[in-house]
Amino acid sequence: MDVPATHERAMGPEVVRDQRGTMVGRIERQRLTGLVLDRDAQGVFVGRYSARERLTQDASGWVIAWGDVLSALPFRP
Repeated sequence: MDVPATHERAMGPEVVRDQRGTMVGRIERQRLTGLVLDRDAQGVFVGRYSARERLTQDASGWVIAWGDVLSALPFRP
């Protein structure tokens, strides 16, 4: 019996760009923990979103918002 092989490709980080198309950050999804991490253009960690808790935290651990607002974090001062 021939069974077609399946190949699951790991998705790379999602790139966040400004209005001019310049990369300002990237979003990485961790499948095992369920966390979504946000890094700025230099790769510095700026925040995380927890789907289980449904909240977004900045790099210091402060709650920024309920829900996923990670794409806005690289634009914060």
